[in-house]
Amino acid sequence: MDSIQDHIISSVHAFAPEGVLAATLLLIIVADLLPATSRPGVSLGLALGGLAASAAAVVRLPAGETLIFAGMLATDGFAATFKLVAAAVAAVVLVVSYRATDVDREHFAEYCAMAVALSMGAYVMAAAANLLSMFLAFELVSMSSYILTAHLKEDSKSSEAALKYVVFSASSSAVMLYGMSLVYGLTGTLVLQSIMPGLAHSTAPLAQSVGVLFILAGLTYKIAAVPYHFWCPDVYEGAPAPVAAFLSVGPKAAGMAMLARFLNEALFLPPGSPIRAGIDFGNWQTAIVLVSAVTMTLGNLSALRQTNVKRLLAYSSIAHAGYMLMALAVIRPFGVAAMTFYVVAYAIMNLGAFLVVIALGKSMRSEELDSYAGLGARAPVVAVLMAIFLFSLAGMPPTMGFIGKLYLFWAVLEGRGLAWLAVVAALNTVIALYYYARILRQMFFLPAREGAAEIRVEPIHYVVLFLLAIPTLVLGVYWGPLWGAISAAGTP
Repeated sequence: MDSIQDHIISSVHAFAPEGVLAATLLLIIVADLLPATSRPGVSLGLALGGLAASAAAVVRLPAGETLIFAGMLATDGFAATFKLVAAAVAAVVLVVSYRATDVDREHFAEYCAMAVALSMGAYVMAAAANLLSMFLAFELVSMSSYILTAHLKEDSKSSEAALKYVVFSASSSAVMLYGMSLVYGLTGTLVLQSIMPGLAHSTAPLAQSVGVLFILAGLTYKIAAVPYHFWCPDVYEGAPAPVAAFLSVGPKAAGMAMLARFLNEALFLPPGSPIRAGIDFGNWQTAIVLVSAVTMTLGNLSALRQTNVKRLLAYSSIAHAGYMLMALAVIRPFGVAAMTFYVVAYAIMNLGAFLVVIALGKSMRSEELDSYAGLGARAPVVAVLMAIFLFSLAGMPPTMGFIGKLYLFWAVLEGRGLAWLAVVAALNTVIALYYYARILRQMFFLPAREGAAEIRVEPIHYVVLFLLAIPTLVLGVYWGPLWGAISAAGTP
């Protein structure tokens, strides 16, 4: 009895970061109901305070891997890394949303509450070590995303994007849940680390393959990879720009963490494992490799013909999911560390690119590519910052994106028989450079349209843009400490 009580107490302590976010969510709702505190600034302050407190709680967790709540969640360095990424992304998005034109200040409290809820779901996704906790976290992130996408209730594009998001997400959730039910029926367990021993003794190979395949299909939805990628461009284009920025990074990072944990704990086992005999692990590795190659190629080729900057960045986001999957296919700790490093780099540079779209929204009232013509003369600082983020997204030195790509290629080249995937990724990098260069051409080499509006950027947007541009450049030449911290955090 005492051991059970001690386990519950230790589990509650380890769950402190998520508990802080849950309390923050309630505080925001209550504060909005009181006339004295029903102001956007109060909601923002509570949300930022809660995110900071939860991040501090993550840092204070003891080192080492621990399973809490009877194996539902894992508290390890890998989960902690992705929790800190989720908190930082949410904080940046909330700060820029406060002065964004396409965020309803009258309902800013609900906006902050849903951003915190999405972050809490991302925390649990990164730590989920059980099929049940995986699904619950998946749904919490999805439902928060629906509401954020439909934040502008009077905007038909926002409502349409939210409706599409709900339909596609519901289908992926159904597929994923059915796959989980098959796996549970075959193995009798929901704990990830116990799934492969159960599958090894299964007498229904077709059912186990379908079950695992359906779970993987659901996870590809969250990271916007093929075949569940088609929702991404429409949702990003129709959602408010800050929400699109959030969705492009937060759920994707959490989805990559969940996928990495599922692959490493439930599917891939080290060579020489006593239960490895009779199980063809190469088929699952091949599936991940093929999804990676198709995702990056389809995303980049589709981006070539886009004329809307948000939609272009959406297809770019799909392509980057393919790059991240490269490293996961390697099935070794270095691959997971390379993926994690790239997720951090992607979060910084992609948020920066989206923030430029947000910052220019008030003046230009357009997200079309031709509206960026002459931006280098009209707003040179913003144009240069956008160029930095685009060069980083393309993987050009001396940016953090280049170092991230370098580690991805290194991981793939160390994998047996995966050199062709590195060649595909290199060709895709060239394709991506072309459509990023289209934006640069509009900004620096074409004159502004006649009657183009004067560009005015909020001071807070300048501050955040510089805070994102600095690490994009600094970590492109001095990345050792970050790589060391990520490597020390370990794998799931």
